Parts: sequence; structure tokens; C-alpha cells
Amino acid sequence: MRSALNMSLCLLLCLITVTGQAQRKKTSRGKSKARTAKTVKTTRSVASSYTTQQQVQLRKSFYLLYMLERSAPIHNAVVKNTVFNQIARDRQTRLTTAYSQCGDATCISKALEWTPDEIHDAGEEFKRLVLSNNDVAELVERLKVVERYPVYTPDADTTFIRKAWEDVAAGINHICRVYLGGARPRYPRIDSISFSPASPAFVKLVKTAVQPLLVSNAGNAFYRQPLVASLKALEINGRDEATRYEPLYKGQNAAPFAKSKRTNWNAYRFSSIMVPGSGPGKAGMTMDSMGMFRCKLAAEQYNKKVAPFIIVSGGHVHPYKTPVCEAVEMKKYMVSKLGIPDSAVIIEPHARHTTTNIRNAVRLIYLFNIPATKPMLIVSDSFQSLAIEKMAARFMNEIGYLPYTGLERKGPTENIITPDLKAWQQDPEDPLDP
Repeated sequence: MRSALNMSLCLLLCLITVTGQAQRKKTSRGKSKARTAKTVKTTRSVASSYTTQQQVQLRKSFYLLYMLERSAPIHNAVVKNTVFNQIARDRQTRLTTAYSQCGDATCISKALEWTPDEIHDAGEEFKRLVLSNNDVAELVERLKVVERYPVYTPDADTTFIRKAWEDVAAGINHICRVYLGGARPRYPRIDSISFSPASPAFVKLVKTAVQPLLVSNAGNAFYRQPLVASLKALEINGRDEATRYEPLYKGQNAAPFAKSKRTNWNAYRFSSIMVPGSGPGKAGMTMDSMGMFRCKLAAEQYNKKVAPFIIVSGGHVHPYKTPVCEAVEMKKYMVSKLGIPDSAVIIEPHARHTTTNIRNAVRLIYLFNIPATKPMLIVSDSFQSLAIEKMAARFMNEIGYLPYTGLERKGPTENIITPDLKAWQQDPEDPLDP
């Protein structure tokens, strides 16, 4: 009798144990699915709304909006916001009027641009959301971590997002004014509009691009109309320079990127040798004598083993809308004529000015995870080297910060800098190399 009772108790305990394990597994699976669903819900795909090229431009020029577009909770909060929606309705009204009445692209541009009041009101609303919406507050924290607005990182979160928003609005306005309205950019000889704003053919292209934006804005954020219009304006003008060659750790930089992971940095005084490009300035030419001279200076230093890499910097600059990329041609010359290994030459194919030669080279240091505490050597002809030594004021005037800490003149053709994270700060007034 006792034996039978003990056996019954054992069977009962086993049944309870098995049932409990099954319930725990079921609960665990349920929690796992819930977590997965939450993750999927949090991440919003931008692929269906923007082309690959537009996504690259969005990321490089308007990183704040890029992040807003990728976060479902924040995007939804923006879409439902009454202040933002009033701004969107006001623009919808003036853009609809402009579409039907404007006879030139300058008129349409003015309808798309953010007004000072709109920029201010949206900035104040973003500040309020930072304090009242946890998702927006976390976004600011994330933006500070990824260092896309590093100049503003020391600021309070509310100030940070206001300044980032103002940069975005200024960038959209700049594109509309220059590439729709025909305003003079900072460097008109290389960056100006491709058409006359009054050209009937151009106006037709612009209206064709704008027409889909006049459809109901339901589900779209208040910034979408001018944002998409600005991206379309760049496309119509054929100004896709900022999106070419991305991502920069692939393509012609794949071999150097792989080499950077196994480099013994302690064996070198400098992390890299940066050489600014010199555009030939004439159609049909790929390099001029000055560009070759600068390459030879860099090769000489490389052969002395002062650094494991040469960064050749220069985009599609001279002459206007040239198909020739300075960095690409410099790498070809160094590898084929000067005998430098392909894996030792990093191209920086976007810079359009000496200031951005340096800024973009510093960005590559961080992108390639090269030790940023190790100084960089900049080599160029004596005239440009002297200009670089005295370029601090130009940096502040054009991009608002110095992308390095300290600058030492080493010789007639050499300068030394140490990278600074501020180099990641986006420039709203240079959509061709933000």
C-alpha cells in the first residue's frame, strides 16, 4: 500500500515538473517573440521611401532626419505632433499655390524653404520633446555617442537638438536656394546650379519632381516635403558627388582597410601621410604637374617608412562637373608610376577644398579605426603648406571648427596635425561634401 502510494506521488511530481518546464519554455518563447517584435517595431525601414543614393545623401547631410526616419516611435511622435503638423499645413498651402502659379524655379524654391519662424517653432518643439518623450531623449544621447554633431556634444540636450535641427533646416534651404533658385554658393565656379532657374525645361523638371509631394501628407513627417524636394533638386542638377564611392571602406579602399586591421602602429611615427589633390583645371586632363609633384613628396616620405598609409584627397572638382576624381587619379599614379602598394594608398574622393582635404582625411582615420592619438603628416608644395599653417581662420569661417588639435610646421612642404573628433560635424552649406 505504502509502495503504491509512493509511486503515485512520484508520478504526480514528475507530471508537475514536466508541465512546469513546458510552461516555462512556452513563456520563454513568448517573451522572445515579444522582444523580437518590439525590436522590429522600433526600427523603421527607410528603403521604401528613399533610393539608395538618397539614403546616403540623407545620412551625410541630414543625420538628425536620417535617425528620425529610422525610428518608428520617434517618427510616429513627430507625425502626430500638432505644432509640426501646423508647419506642414502652412507649407502645403504655399507649395500648392507655387506649383500652380510659379513660372520659374526660384519661386518654387521660396515655397519649399523653411521660414525663420518655422525653424524657431520646430526647434522649440524638439526641445520640448527631449524633456517629455523618452525616445527623443534617448535619440539625443545616441547622437552624442555616434559623434555626428560633435561640436554640439558639450551642450545641454535641448540645446543640442535645437542646433542639430537648425543645421538640417539650413542645409535644406541652402540646396533649394542654390539648386532650384540659382543663388550663388560659396564656390560658384564648381558648385553652382546646372540650369537657368527661369528655363521652361528646368521648371518642368522641378514641377514634375514636386507634384508627387502635393499628395496628402498622411503618415509623413512635417519635414518630408522640403527634404525630398532638396534631394530631388540635387538629382536634377546631377550633383551626386557626395554619394559616390560610398562606403569608403570598400572599393578602392578595401585593401587598405584590411591592412589597417593588422598594422603595427608602434612601428611608425605618423598614422598616415595626407596629400591634397591639385585639379588639372582643364577638360581631358587627369593630373597636372603640381598633382604629380605632391604625389612624389608623399611617396618619398612613405619610402622612409614614417607612416604605413598615404591618404590622397580630392573629389570631382575642377573643371566644373568634371568626371575626373583627383584622389582616384592620384592613387593610379602612385601605384602605377611610383611603385607604392595599392594596399598603402587610401582614397578620399569627396573633398573640394583644402579645408575639407584635411577634415575628410581625419574622418578616414576614425572610419578605419586608425589610432587618432598618433599624428598625421600633411605633405604638399611649399605654397599650399604655408597656407595650411595659416588656415585656422578659414576653417572657422567655412566650417566653424578645427578638425585637428594643434598644427606644427615641420618643413617647407610638411605640416603635422593630430585628429579631432569634431571633424565629423556635418556642413549644411556644402551638400556636395557635407
